Amino acid sequence: MESYTQLKQRHTQEFNDFQYIFFAFSNDQLAEGLKKLNATTKDIYSIGAGGFVLKAHNQELRDMIDRHSAELEANKKDRKFLLESLVYELRNHEYSITYDETDALDALGLELADIPADILNKAKILALGQSEPELSEVQA
Repeated sequence: MESYTQLKQRHTQEFNDFQYIFFAFSNDQLAEGLKKLNATTKDIYSIGAGGFVLKAHNQELRDMIDRHSAELEANKKDRKFLLESLVYELRNHEYSITYDETDALDALGLELADIPADILNKAKILALGQSEPELSEVQA
């Protein structure tokens, strides 16, 4: 099974490799994106956050995003994967400063009630200071 980090990296790479999308935050960038895709504004959909996809490939993008979500959901059922994902997101959302797990849980689409207490407690302890090699030794 892939680790959470590997899954995130693979999903990011697949998204970045998707050829029918571009991001534009100015008219010049919009023009560049349209030129790159040999398209006009009638050929694209906005996906929000400055992103645009060719209408003809919108379903492919949606399918990829749905597959990524399904893979994450399936993997979260594994205790070790869940632990690793929680530690990663707690660290990423500065749990060691805020002691608030809300943003980390939101990033994973989880509620407190979704997580076994022992896993959440281990994740918080690891997020507060143990190194990555020690995390890999944990048996969830």
